[in-house]
Amino acid sequence: MDYMIINGFNTSTLPGCIVTDFGEVEAAKPKGEVAEIHGVNGSYRVLDGSYDSYDRTFTIHVTKMIDISIILDKFRSNDNELEFSYHPESVFYAHFLTASYKPFGNHAWQLKIKLNMQPFRYQKTVNPESYSGPGTINNPGTIYSEPIIEVQGDGDVSITIGRETMYLNIKTKATIDCRQGKQNIYNATGAVQNTLRKRGGFFEIPTGRSGITFTGNVLRLIIRPNWRYKI
Repeated sequence: MDYMIINGFNTSTLPGCIVTDFGEVEAAKPKGEVAEIHGVNGSYRVLDGSYDSYDRTFTIHVTKMIDISIILDKFRSNDNELEFSYHPESVFYAHFLTASYKPFGNHAWQLKIKLNMQPFRYQKTVNPESYSGPGTINNPGTIYSEPIIEVQGDGDVSITIGRETMYLNIKTKATIDCRQGKQNIYNATGAVQNTLRKRGGFFEIPTGRSGITFTGNVLRLIIRPNWRYKI
């Protein structure tokens, strides 16, 4: 029986609820502008390194009208975490757009949900990587990762992953959230304190293997990598 998990809620827990159509899936499409340049055959595309979202419509069969309300109540306006029965151990993110429903025969309903899908598929179960000294990290995905990094230590420190370095001044612990739209530095109490970062951009871990080093009084580095894939 096909189902989807919406922010932890499994639609298969509703009797007779079946996802009958998961919609059309699009591969991650790079963003860019096409320029017409004199003397160049065809067109010239300038990419900015980011990727487009896309709209996708899901169709769900339910036997009770109340189940429509139950399902829709599980969605947030933005940043919904989704899992699909056809792709286990993977997580997708989407914004809610619209929903509609209609009778399906005499004893059922058809619910359509339109979502704005974010461009990547994420690996669901990923253990954090922990370092007490220099090491390496391997990105098995097909696109750069935007990790969440916990730094335990004190004073002026620097963190280098691959070719990127960030300099911070921390007390006890700091957490670096590198996810686009959520980029922040959190102090040991969990409060936002971006002044802890002195210089250096947020990390993107490229595919393949990257070296990890740090300077200063760093006791431990814990990386939650958020591996992801273009399809």
